[in-house]
Amino acid sequence: MFATLGTPVSERAVPVAIFETDSEIVKFYLRKWCRISSDVGIRSIIDWSYYKQRLSSAIQKIITIPAAMQKVSNPVPRVIHPDWLHKKVRDKDDRFRQKKLHDMFGPIGNGGTMQNHASVDSNHELHEMIIGDMEDIMNKEHHSSTVGPRPTVRSYAANKENLLANASSPCSKTLDRQQQEDGAHGKHQPLLSPMENLISTDSIDRNVDYQGWLDAKKRKWKDTRERKKRRRLGAMDGSSQFVAMAGNHESMTSNKHNIAKNGAVSFFRRQELLLVHNHWQVQHSITVPRIFYLNSKAPITEEFPGRHVNKILPRGKPNFNLIEVVIEEEQFRAESRKLAALLADPEVEGIYEAKVRLDFNAVIQLGCVCRVDRNARHRNAQDGWNLSELHMKTTVECSYMELAFPFCYLYNSLSDGRGIYAVYFPASAIITVLVVNPFLNKELSSSILDRQFREASQVLSLNSGTPKNQITFKVEYVRTTENAEKHLQRILIDYRAVGQISHPGPVMCVIESVDYRILKSNIHALDEFPCIKIPFNARDSNYQTLGWQIAAGKTSMLRCAASSQWLNERILLSRYAHVPVGNFEPDWLLFTADVFFSRALRDKQQILWISDDGVPDLGGIVEEDTSFIDEVDNPFVTYSGAYRRVTVELKIHHLAVNALLKSSQIDEIEGGAMSGFDPDNNSSFDELSSCASAFRVLKQLIQRCIADAVASGNVFADAVLQHLYRWICSPLSKLHDPAIHRVLHKLMKKVFALLLSELRKLGATIVFANFFKIIVDTGKTDLPAARAYCDCLLKALQARDLLEWIELEPLQFWHSLLFLDQYNYGGILDKSTARSSADSESVESEPRVDIASSWNIAERLPKETQDHFILVVSEFLYIPWKYSLELAAARAGVRDDDDSSTPITLISAEALELRVAEYLKEQISRYFTEKLLRIVNDILLHFKRSRTDGGNAGGPAQFIKHVCAVLALDQHVEHDILVGSRSPSSSIPKHESHFFVNHRV
Repeated sequence: MFATLGTPVSERAVPVAIFETDSEIVKFYLRKWCRISSDVGIRSIIDWSYYKQRLSSAIQKIITIPAAMQKVSNPVPRVIHPDWLHKKVRDKDDRFRQKKLHDMFGPIGNGGTMQNHASVDSNHELHEMIIGDMEDIMNKEHHSSTVGPRPTVRSYAANKENLLANASSPCSKTLDRQQQEDGAHGKHQPLLSPMENLISTDSIDRNVDYQGWLDAKKRKWKDTRERKKRRRLGAMDGSSQFVAMAGNHESMTSNKHNIAKNGAVSFFRRQELLLVHNHWQVQHSITVPRIFYLNSKAPITEEFPGRHVNKILPRGKPNFNLIEVVIEEEQFRAESRKLAALLADPEVEGIYEAKVRLDFNAVIQLGCVCRVDRNARHRNAQDGWNLSELHMKTTVECSYMELAFPFCYLYNSLSDGRGIYAVYFPASAIITVLVVNPFLNKELSSSILDRQFREASQVLSLNSGTPKNQITFKVEYVRTTENAEKHLQRILIDYRAVGQISHPGPVMCVIESVDYRILKSNIHALDEFPCIKIPFNARDSNYQTLGWQIAAGKTSMLRCAASSQWLNERILLSRYAHVPVGNFEPDWLLFTADVFFSRALRDKQQILWISDDGVPDLGGIVEEDTSFIDEVDNPFVTYSGAYRRVTVELKIHHLAVNALLKSSQIDEIEGGAMSGFDPDNNSSFDELSSCASAFRVLKQLIQRCIADAVASGNVFADAVLQHLYRWICSPLSKLHDPAIHRVLHKLMKKVFALLLSELRKLGATIVFANFFKIIVDTGKTDLPAARAYCDCLLKALQARDLLEWIELEPLQFWHSLLFLDQYNYGGILDKSTARSSADSESVESEPRVDIASSWNIAERLPKETQDHFILVVSEFLYIPWKYSLELAAARAGVRDDDDSSTPITLISAEALELRVAEYLKEQISRYFTEKLLRIVNDILLHFKRSRTDGGNAGGPAQFIKHVCAVLALDQHVEHDILVGSRSPSSSIPKHESHFFVNHRV
């Protein structure tokens, strides 16, 4: 008999003998029993999942469950432990669990020996023999001849310590021999603990020598207190070591020193020590005081006592009596009203650094690796440290997170009651996906997730340490997010309890969630993990209506596959920025630049103007209007027209960096007025002088970043340089100063003007230019010549000293370009790959092209005419370009026939351009005029039908107006466009002709 699918087990048994009969009989009965019409075999109707479950149950009973009870990792990973086993293993090792009564007492045998209970652990039996009874202590010299029942009390905490001491003590063998001899003679003498044997080998009767007995007890109690203290500090490994001598204190200190050298001393947000122990990490608190500076014209020493310091104030403000005040945060909040009253005092110039967050101050001062001051090393670690007692160590002196720390990744996305949660344990090779769906329609499965994870790993080109075929995928469905969070709570608790058996040590939790704070508050198990936040991509929560589970599952698997790579990059960033890995803000570039600039300013004894609202803290007093504080005019140059030759778009890199580093040379060129003093604006010179000290520090900081990027190739330093101007002008920056922004912007305008002048000197025709890109007409008709001209142009610009750090990157080449402004342009893009010099000499085939259209004016037209507008403009670009290719090919064939190697001269290129212009004029009178007339008639017919529905009456006139404005960009055919536009416009009714006033836009 065997079981088949569908019905209950009792109703789906099929006799095996049926397969031994004729095939027709087999088909008849199988169709009848299995209720199917097609022919099936024995392999297709067997319930394989049923037999796999039976086999898994047998393997669990024989192999996996006994292994887990003996604290052995799962020898058969494909057979998962049942849920109740995790609780049983956890309860077995719980030393706070209440014991049963028969575990504490046992009966006396006939021979007067104690019968060990069957349920008592073998370790407890040994402990029972080691620790004697309480009454035997008083009757050691005169034993009673009568044997009666006596209770036996087991002290599990003491027995555990004695067992560990027995394993490591040199007296263990002697104790074992004494136990064997006493058991052979039937004796029940109480044995002293190993520590008592080390202190005194002779029994001391308190009735005879009470003082000696009391001294021995005091020594024992003192040693017990020391052992408990060392165990509480986590200086020993409770599973394999036991410190019985006071001399082992040196090994405990060296263990702490080795952990500190690994860089784990300051891995978490508020910790100085990480202990790799039997369970999790130990966190220690750091007291960060509130430090602010009070600048007063009169000395103030009563309410806010402090010390006088000499530091540079922001914006060059005068330093009268600058007092550094260090108080606790609670006192600072309680005295906030007094501080506000002091700001109103005319004798007080300002209060500085009152808005600096405590955690940011600690990150600036400590970094990611720190050491304890010598005077505070002998203090109890549980008492914590003050910020002044910790000193920063460089990552060269002490490495940071060099060891591979295990981590778990938690992903979450939600949309309108639907959502997905994914938990990934790379060390255990388990991915659990919880799908939140109120309707419980199931679309995801383990096989789908496995395929999606493999595809994501291939896309990311990852080679993780876990083989992909060993990852276990689990999929479960819940109705609400509350149920999903409860399930995640159980998963994390079980991993913390059972996962530490196979993978001991601290574990980080990397979280990518829609709302990080809500997720942490709802899942309390995350409090046991050091958590690192990944910025969430809001597009992950844009679920589609149908098939959203497959799409969301694919996104979650992509995030899981990329989690290890993201964490490794973040650790590298932490070492470079010297910031703990868990303290980065979502925009790590701005945060890293703020940290670098803050440390550089403090090294130069300058007061910080840190603020979270984008307005610099200049002593608590706002001196200027903050509404338009960051308003600057970015210059741009536009030359509209039709460019039938090859044009190139160049992206500008490091314009702000070059302006900052070349500021002194620009100052010399300007005659000592670096900011470009404006007679109508008296604040220009004041801004430069006020932020001159901070500007010099910023310049030195950028020079160090350039050294890191050039010398060592650090990608993070290069990213800081790329985003320098974004950091300077962003209000999200903590050190945002509009004065520095305006000064740097003026320098950038001067360098930008110098760059454009150099391009014009080199013969380039500028189509468009701003701070970020430049479009240049190369004047070449073929692409290889344009590429060569572009390379020569860039090399010549790099040779200029004032443009040393500017990098121009060719983004794309245009065969033909119609350019109105930066929001309205279209052209024929070149999609061919870069060719070598050898290939460029040969005759090329027709290049692959793509017509790009970006016309903002088309959006003002009715929707019915927008496609016609794009089509007409695209044909206006493509038709003359295709004709020029035919002419060039014909001329190349003529040169080959004449065996002439003379290149195309400037005169022949101009002649070619004139022929193309004449051809375009013919096409306008023949093709484009008729096409526009047909389109206008179709539009009029469409609007007549939809006029009752409120159609746009001026649609045809607007269409003709916008098309003529774009086509007239070509100066060679501008007159023909004006003449040709009369034919389509004449078909427009007179009551609609007022829309067609002028073809100009």
